[in-house]
Amino acid sequence: MDTYDVVVVGAGAIGLSAAYWCSKAGKNVLLLDQFDIDNDYFSSKGESRFFRVMYSDPLLSLLAQSAYPLWRELEDDSGLTGILNDTSLLFFGPPNGVNTPEGNLAGAQTVLEEQGLPFRRLTAADFPDSYPVLQGLSDDVVGLEQPQAGVIAADRALLALRQLCQKQGVTFIPRRTVSRIQEAPAGVTVTTAQGSYTGKKLILVPSAWTNQVLESLNIQLALEIWTMTYAYFTVASSQYSYPLWFYFGAPKFPGDDTTTYYGLPPLLTPGRIKVGTDFTFKKSSAPPTSPPQADPQMVSLLNTFMRAHFKGLQSLAHDAVGCLYTMTPDVNFVLDALPGHKDIFLFTGDTGQAFKFTPVLGKILAELALTGVTQFNIQPFSIQRPGILKPR
Repeated sequence: MDTYDVVVVGAGAIGLSAAYWCSKAGKNVLLLDQFDIDNDYFSSKGESRFFRVMYSDPLLSLLAQSAYPLWRELEDDSGLTGILNDTSLLFFGPPNGVNTPEGNLAGAQTVLEEQGLPFRRLTAADFPDSYPVLQGLSDDVVGLEQPQAGVIAADRALLALRQLCQKQGVTFIPRRTVSRIQEAPAGVTVTTAQGSYTGKKLILVPSAWTNQVLESLNIQLALEIWTMTYAYFTVASSQYSYPLWFYFGAPKFPGDDTTTYYGLPPLLTPGRIKVGTDFTFKKSSAPPTSPPQADPQMVSLLNTFMRAHFKGLQSLAHDAVGCLYTMTPDVNFVLDALPGHKDIFLFTGDTGQAFKFTPVLGKILAELALTGVTQFNIQPFSIQRPGILKPR
């Protein structure tokens, strides 16, 4: 049986980041994953992700502000530039736009004002000159423009983390599915069909497979797995400037959350913009048994929205992708030690917005594993908060 200072289960972005920070501290680290390093289930897959500090949740805004210099540190450590590409961000929609996992316009403005972050508020009269690419907006449309945002080259970020982990001596073993977790005097033992591995500390980042990994510990969380859809549109980028944006539409009825769309500019994909929905009709209590697929209904909605609101489209949606969100009831992360297991630490409930926090979430997990405390406020991410743990 092999023994390590830290065993990390889950080799997505956050797991890699935790392994990076632990190994950077001189610890002997093992990284396990049930799949290969690249796989079709991977929530971290794809070439791009949002970075932003504009949030309706003040803690997430502060956490993003802490993540920014750590992204730059990752670039410096790895020697790979262009991981985080700065640009501004536009939130827009009617003033009564829906409240979603990504927040809402009114809440975002409140946080910007409270934290003294720069922004510009737009009225309907401002859009034709500021964003001529947009069309079909309501007469009462409003916007928030915030300069501290960017596009993360996700695949480049993962490459940087993998290379640094390798350089720092992390052992990576793919195709190892956890069947049992046991605590012993020597540490925490993780059992797989191919063998067992022991670490003084265990970090779990199992995403959609959280409950399967925790089953042997008799701990289960109230998680819902969403299959999301995004696609690409070929655009006239030489004629129009395409922003980084979120659209918060007006709810069609009380409780409606199906009017939020987002888009990334053609910074990493010249001539193509990435567009997705922040809602889905495919929700499950368990992870899929086959790789997630794009939902044709969602692709149709993307086409309808883009035709209505964006100029310069040279093609409709193509290369559509399905990906997984792991959702908690309050759409917030779980980042904590497991109840009754002081040497086991869990991150789950990524809610589709964790990637931008990759370096800071990994640092927090490493701090918890190596010192038992963290410099960051993670109380709102407690596993003990109402609605997270299922009754035993």
